[in-house]
Amino acid sequence: MKRYPPGTVVAAGALVWRERDGALQVLAVHRPRYDDWSWPKGKLDPGETLPHCAIREVAEETRKQVILGQPLPTLRYPIAGDKTKVVKYWAAQVAPVKSRAVAARPEVKPAAKHEIDRMEWLTVEQARARITFRDDLRPLEVLVDAYENGRLDTHAFVLARHARARRRKAWKRSDLKRPITKQGMERAQQLVPLFAAFGVTRITSSPAERCLATVRPFAEASGIPIKTYDELTEPGHAEHPLRTARRLEKLLHSERARLVCVHRPTLPTIIEMVRAAIRSYTRGALPRSNPYLPAGGVLVAHVLSTESGPRVVAIESHGLQVPL
Repeated sequence: MKRYPPGTVVAAGALVWRERDGALQVLAVHRPRYDDWSWPKGKLDPGETLPHCAIREVAEETRKQVILGQPLPTLRYPIAGDKTKVVKYWAAQVAPVKSRAVAARPEVKPAAKHEIDRMEWLTVEQARARITFRDDLRPLEVLVDAYENGRLDTHAFVLARHARARRRKAWKRSDLKRPITKQGMERAQQLVPLFAAFGVTRITSSPAERCLATVRPFAEASGIPIKTYDELTEPGHAEHPLRTARRLEKLLHSERARLVCVHRPTLPTIIEMVRAAIRSYTRGALPRSNPYLPAGGVLVAHVLSTESGPRVVAIESHGLQVPL
């Protein structure tokens, strides 16, 4: 996670959208304390990732569980006490009934009536007129542009590098059995609501224990089985990189939100697979240099399925949590 300057209040939220009668609608909330209309959002809690914060705040303020889609513009503005507030937004849709990703999320206490007393689905024109602060319209315009260009309805390809593992020199048994550390286990637990935020429905992993241990907490919380492939291991990639590339190509072509957990040496191959699906309109950028992700780091590619293959419309990365 990015480290913000002292005096920064970090928050996250979402523009929840749906299509009704061929028109785009977005969900806005009313705060009686300020008598304003805005998007559901709120401050980051200690230990949370930003995606987790976003889905929690939406659930608290609207009583709706959502699946995050592509990221929208981040807003920055001054607040009382000479502080700056930074709000990270995503596009989002209401989660399907009986979503396994939702089952993996912690319970949420709804916001009190004195915090949020009304919510309403608005057309784009209604939202432009109703939303109180003009800066809040910036993420809306990006959402509208994606909708009008047929690039809003995406699914997530979530790439995770396994959490911190025991050192090779300190491990005398098979490398495939090398476990993650206590710090790695803490990161694996923190990743559960992050994976859930993006609506993961399929889990794929190297069969190495350090990869399995990274995704196992989410698999257990969601009830989603883990599918393993030998070509995703370090030796499998080293011996047959083309076979690894073919497997990754198949996974990227999936039309369901998928989590893939791998090793550092396989990341360059995966990054190149994702790079091939990038277009000029893609927002965000892939990591530029090896190792691409830290141990326990996550890259999310928001993928649009087309007749000619997958197209990545946005990219975001989530590293280790930085204390606020």
